[in-house]
Amino acid sequence: MSTKNRLQLVIYLSSLLLAAGLFLPLTSFPVYGGVSYYRIAQIESWLIIGFALGTPALILAGKEKWGILTVFCIWGVLLYPKAREIHEASSRTVLRRLGNELSSAMVAFSADFFLNIARFHWGGLMLVFALLAFTLSSIYYRWKYA
Repeated sequence: MSTKNRLQLVIYLSSLLLAAGLFLPLTSFPVYGGVSYYRIAQIESWLIIGFALGTPALILAGKEKWGILTVFCIWGVLLYPKAREIHEASSRTVLRRLGNELSSAMVAFSADFFLNIARFHWGGLMLVFALLAFTLSSIYYRWKYA
């Protein structure tokens, strides 16, 4: 098995782990219980699944050089809640502050996804591992072979 085939296998497996990791328990809230990223942010989860499975599809279709875009899209989806929170904090009005106070703990957890790694359960750690493996293998594959 060549290095290119091994790297493709890593991309395929990490994309499946990333898609599956969205449904595994990230952490638990006192009243709510165990929550997954899918339970926190359903639309974002489906976007991540689509982009994660898009890279292997692009590789199989022979469009390897476009696979790197899906990695940037995944990171964009994950970082969007924090960027929106920073933007809204800069334009504070009375109604916005009231709305921000009423936001749930799960939305705050989603916005601070990468800051909450210390509180993750095994599912969250697997999600972060799969995300990093997918990102690094996709970037290396694009750099080396596409």
